[in-house]
Amino acid sequence: MSLCIVANWKLNGSREFNQKWALEFLKHFNGNNFSSVGIAPASIYIDHLKEILNDYGIKIGAQNIDFLETGARTGEISASMIKDLGCEFSIIGHSERRILFDETNQIIQKKLIQANKNSVIPILCIGESAEENQANNTFNVLKKQIIEALQDIAELSSLIIAYEPVWAIGSGKIPNSEEINSIHEMIKDVVQSRFPKIGLESVLYGGSVNLKNAYSLFEQKNIDGALIGGASLDGREFALIANVFNELRV
Repeated sequence: MSLCIVANWKLNGSREFNQKWALEFLKHFNGNNFSSVGIAPASIYIDHLKEILNDYGIKIGAQNIDFLETGARTGEISASMIKDLGCEFSIIGHSERRILFDETNQIIQKKLIQANKNSVIPILCIGESAEENQANNTFNVLKKQIIEALQDIAELSSLIIAYEPVWAIGSGKIPNSEEINSIHEMIKDVVQSRFPKIGLESVLYGGSVNLKNAYSLFEQKNIDGALIGGASLDGREFALIANVFNELRV
């Protein structure tokens, strides 16, 4: 089963936090199939999470990879390194990295190539700013991000896209579910029509996802799951969100 409910812990976590989180998640998760669930901890804790959750089949991934395999890149981590740790996926192009680290669509494209080369499933993040949204320019912005990231890639065996409107991340505000559904439909149409050799697995929604809005999101047929930030730091809430998805979709 494809990744559907993914936790992005960002700059959070500790060995104690990891242990407590796992206990809470496992206590409240109702499903038997953990393979649709993924966690992207800080890279220093990848090994620890794998050790704790090894028996359950939960996928562990990274929050970012470098666009080079090796080299003078102090502080970076490559796709081959996370693969060596047993990671199955990596988030790529999150808006925080686009904004804080000046990541362009061209750099993101190189990261996608590295992920594919090392059999790491990329979760490509795209999204518009508040100004772009207010100017009714969302579709054009997203199309540009998709096309520039994928245009020179001959083939990509697996790809997950996460639509995360920048203005919704951490704000508590999200577009209405029907609007998100139509945006996801557009994303799928663009990838499938322009890039038939790209293996698009799913399109997730991210940006202030929580237990209160999970039902309305997952009821929409083109919303294939969620990339969850703040709410994923609570093992109980993350499990309950996953339960909602499983109730409606599995």
